[in-house]
Amino acid sequence: MEEEKKQGLSRRAFLGLGGTALAGAAVAGLAGCAPQSSSDKASTANGSDAAGGMPVAESGASAGPDVAGKHSWEIAPDAIDGNKIASTEDCDVLVIGAGLGGCCATIAALEEGAKKVITIDKNPETVVARGVHIAGFHTKVQQGLVDQGLVEEPNYNNVVRRWINWAQGRVKEPLLWEFAHKSGACFDWLYDLATKKGLEALLWDGYYKGPDYTEYPVTHIFYKADKYEETINFTFYEGSGVGDVYGNAVLVPALYETIADKGGEIRWETKSERLVRDGDGPVTGAIISTGKDEYTQINAKSVIIASGDYAADDEMFQYYSPMTAYAMDGRFYNPPDCDTGDMHKQAIWAGAAMQKSEPHAAVMHLDFGAASYGFLHVNWDGKRFKNEDVNTQSKSVTKALQTQKDAWTIYDSHGLEQVKAQMDAGLGGGLQWGQLTQPVGGEYNLEAQKLVLEGEIEKGQTVKADSLDELAEKMGVPAANLKATVDRYNELCDLGKDLDYGKRPEVMGKVQDPPFYAGKLVASLLTMCGGLRTNVDAQVLDAEDQPIEGLYVCGSAAGEFFGAGDYPTYVPGIGHGRCVTFGRIAGINAAGGDAETKIPSLDI
Repeated sequence: MEEEKKQGLSRRAFLGLGGTALAGAAVAGLAGCAPQSSSDKASTANGSDAAGGMPVAESGASAGPDVAGKHSWEIAPDAIDGNKIASTEDCDVLVIGAGLGGCCATIAALEEGAKKVITIDKNPETVVARGVHIAGFHTKVQQGLVDQGLVEEPNYNNVVRRWINWAQGRVKEPLLWEFAHKSGACFDWLYDLATKKGLEALLWDGYYKGPDYTEYPVTHIFYKADKYEETINFTFYEGSGVGDVYGNAVLVPALYETIADKGGEIRWETKSERLVRDGDGPVTGAIISTGKDEYTQINAKSVIIASGDYAADDEMFQYYSPMTAYAMDGRFYNPPDCDTGDMHKQAIWAGAAMQKSEPHAAVMHLDFGAASYGFLHVNWDGKRFKNEDVNTQSKSVTKALQTQKDAWTIYDSHGLEQVKAQMDAGLGGGLQWGQLTQPVGGEYNLEAQKLVLEGEIEKGQTVKADSLDELAEKMGVPAANLKATVDRYNELCDLGKDLDYGKRPEVMGKVQDPPFYAGKLVASLLTMCGGLRTNVDAQVLDAEDQPIEGLYVCGSAAGEFFGAGDYPTYVPGIGHGRCVTFGRIAGINAAGGDAETKIPSLDI
């Protein structure tokens, strides 16, 4: 039993991802995104070019434009033979995707009065959920803690302005302000639904706190109401998955039940193959398949795309975010590899446009290796390469700028005690430094973190040694370089000033007393955030930025929310937060309501 607990309290405990495993390694060895000449475009039967580089479509299109100026995903396949459409069915709203955004959209449409709402998902029946954190501004949960004096409410104007600055202005600002105005009311709506199903929510206190870079107390975690202690103490990993305790893996099943209670229906192993649109008219449904060579046409007054991202389509991924494709060490999605951008493509074939800003933002954290904390970080050569007092997203990228991507976090026998002191004093935090479920009003759980470290050692994510020479050997770095780096770092700790990288002295700790530890940093891609052009009403837009009647989008399939480059960690859980907010907006509007007037707005 103790053995199971130790293993369960490794990265999996931090992420709350249940029993699914990290998807395959990065898309190594794939060619770049430059256009190929027509002579280079001969493709093999399996869709890969003869040189073994970037996969190409049968049309010959690569990640670069083909002779028609289009990428392969923009080229619609032949129309589905009408003789293969065996039946038709009518509904008010068709929702494509049964994840968090799709569930919120479905429930909102049902509550708005849609008589028949069908939700389809191409996966076998499962829980389409990943992760833990959900952001919302000025929620009931947060306000209760503000009233107790346990947390100070942020200035939301400043939060949004910093968000825009992070994105270098490459965002559609009305979407961000709409989130700021509506997310609190939408979270409260979700909270009321969830508590009827035996769930509760806490406000996360493990976020990053610093003088120049800081995160904000706007992040929520749902958990089973009778499992609070298990949630905050990480003691529930005894062969069971996180779905038994906290996170979206307990929330989404509760939403499935809510959909059934309200008369909705989820159809599994049902895939949209083509949106139905006559010329420039409205989208009026979708042609779906259930794994056989026959189809059903579902006619709908409105269609909502809630199908997730496109990272499992190597060609789209390489084109829209080549640096991410290189920097990542692995990719996780749940269910694995289902995020193939199906509905991005089908919307494009129906006249929709992708967001203008590129490269697309990526959610890439150090989630499947060792916890990074704020310790000394060294590269593949045993040398320090950065100020470690930054968020997990930044570390995931900057280690890839080294000659080789391997990087490690280095600490000694006092390391975890240093982390607890830092966190309890409000000096650091964030993912892989703070603890994933630490609640406002709680404290850093040192004993739980020691179990996490033991689990990392057992899994080979962290190595342990009695000397720096031995540690270097286990890491595979030059011992002389590592010892020189540690000596210099200790010198700076004694000086009380980081002359090399400007790190705050209060989060620096000497590396001097064995045993010594080196945790392997693993950049894990969770979600690509680029998507279809949209507006504050969650409508999908065409190349002229005009709404396509009858077509809506929410969640990771929606674009223009995060800008270019990297996901903004200022607001932890913002990705799931927009699923809730714009999922509800899409559902209300798709059912003929007016979300702008129905959902209360926060005056910020």
